[in-house]
Amino acid sequence: MFMAQLDSSVVVVALPDMARAFAVRPIDLSIGITIYILAQAVLLPSSGWMADRFGARRVFAFALVAFTASSILCGLSRTLPEFIAARVLQGAAAALMTPVARLLLLQSTEKEDLIGVITISTVPMLVAPTLGPPVGGFITTYLSWPWIFFLNVPVGVAGVALVLRFIPHAHARMPRPFDWSGFVLLGSAAAAALFGLDQLSSSAASWQLGVLLLAVGLALGLLAVRHLQRHPHPVLSLGATHITTYHATTLGAGGLVRLPVRALPFILPLLFQVALGYNAVYTGFLLLAMNGGDLLLKTVTTRTLRRFGFRAVLSGSTALMMLAIAACAALSGWASYWSVFAVLAASGMARSLLFSGMSTLAFADVPHEELGSASVLWNLVLQVTSALGVSLAAILLNVIALGLGEPRGHVSLHSCQIALLVMALIGAAAVPAFLRLPHDAGAAVSGHRGAAARAAR
Repeated sequence: MFMAQLDSSVVVVALPDMARAFAVRPIDLSIGITIYILAQAVLLPSSGWMADRFGARRVFAFALVAFTASSILCGLSRTLPEFIAARVLQGAAAALMTPVARLLLLQSTEKEDLIGVITISTVPMLVAPTLGPPVGGFITTYLSWPWIFFLNVPVGVAGVALVLRFIPHAHARMPRPFDWSGFVLLGSAAAAALFGLDQLSSSAASWQLGVLLLAVGLALGLLAVRHLQRHPHPVLSLGATHITTYHATTLGAGGLVRLPVRALPFILPLLFQVALGYNAVYTGFLLLAMNGGDLLLKTVTTRTLRRFGFRAVLSGSTALMMLAIAACAALSGWASYWSVFAVLAASGMARSLLFSGMSTLAFADVPHEELGSASVLWNLVLQVTSALGVSLAAILLNVIALGLGEPRGHVSLHSCQIALLVMALIGAAAVPAFLRLPHDAGAAVSGHRGAAARAAR
């Protein structure tokens, strides 16, 4: 998880330099992010089956080796097509790393310990993006962008050693029959939809093709859902989606709020470097503020959820996060560097409570037999909404540029500010959805006294 997050966080800082090396516009490199997420989305549904068939330890170690090797290929890329191919391999390896790790974590944790364990387990995932922007900015400025991928090599070697040392051997189980039809339908739907979004977000692509691919992806997605509901051994069970808390944090309000949060790492480097003229080092430290604020508040997450409950924390932190995004858009044109730094730190603190709360509440009421599919579906939705957030941000920047009379693909201060405000409004729609959660949502996990008392009465 640390390695995957480190890779994602350092890439966004280097996008302008990579664009110059590949002779493309910075906004066109969004495909380097979306193709990585696409490869994960296509292979994620098979990760649970592969862990059962070959053993979680073996699959996890193989994924780490593959991710490290593909990182080297990314650093050696000299053209955009080469880079895209390497990112596909990276995404395929990541598809096996994260869900297998989360599955092992959930299966070995009692419900009453879930908040503390998930909070602890997310710390490495926050340390990486906290270190990533300043490290990536330093490397991009004083070395060269390929070294941001070579950083993964020592981390990957250490990761394999830790897997072999600490994860015990387990006999592979005879898995259920593999649902090839469901796998192909899900993969095709994700591929068509995400490629369609990329076509709409690219400054040089065809919007007609993008709309067509989106329509095909939606149709295939509906067929996939129908198949999964009827198949006796689906590649991905949808049983957890009928649970109120899981649905709200994964597909409902959780999906809405992830769009602006996932778009930020794409918009902010363009705002700071292209529109405001900051170098990569300054940009890295601004992004560090957001991730550092997130990491800082992890120490009080458990106590906050216990004191106020999931409903109040999720709705309140969402509102604060969207206000911070809107403030960042308003301040960036005239406020000082440190004012923007403070706003981003506040947004990171709100994000800390929001994401820890959603990650815990999602699995609070999921029965043990559904944990595998629930974990895979959680990761699948996470990757799709991440790609959707980045693509939506790029589409907004293109549309706003045309509305302002600028060439398609041109990044300006005003286009970035308007895009941030629109994304903040989208995320704000999650607040009333979270407020519709029951007062006692996740009370057995959080230990929230007020909710527990009302439930008892």
